[in-house]
Amino acid sequence: MNLTPDELQSLLQNLIESGNLTKDDVATLMQAANNPEALELMLRKLKNGGADQVGSGKPLDMNQYYRDGTDMFELRWPLQASLPIAFDQLDRKTQFFVLFQEWSRRELDGMTALNSGQTDRAKAIFDECLERAQQLQINELIARSYEGFMRVAQTLGDPKAERKWSTLAAKGRSENG
Repeated sequence: MNLTPDELQSLLQNLIESGNLTKDDVATLMQAANNPEALELMLRKLKNGGADQVGSGKPLDMNQYYRDGTDMFELRWPLQASLPIAFDQLDRKTQFFVLFQEWSRRELDGMTALNSGQTDRAKAIFDECLERAQQLQINELIARSYEGFMRVAQTLGDPKAERKWSTLAAKGRSENG
């Protein structure tokens, strides 16, 4: 199925406005992803609409979460983005922003895997998100990582696990820091 740019834009607008992604939407978007131009349009439209900020649904402002300090961050996972200089040569604040953005990208990867029915892959990605959030010591990112696990539990029809992850997310948000 080849979508016209208008059809793709309409589908993406509906997704952004509703926040819902059906299996049919995933199939349609995956087919559109085979076209590089359509893929670029799709990613740009989703990002502009805030769809790269999943979890609580509100966009995150990295500046709000940065705390001054003297300790540098350790690069524990390969970077998706290429940097003009080595990560360990960046100042602390820039390292933080790079790692924060990488967390956001991985959260989107997790939601994409989940929406594609790849629950095991989604679990592994959300586990990585949790580790990344703990490294950055940001309770909101920790809570959103737990929400990723909660969504996996919802997909698997496991209400007990869903409650557990939901409770941990709420607790994480209520803690200082």
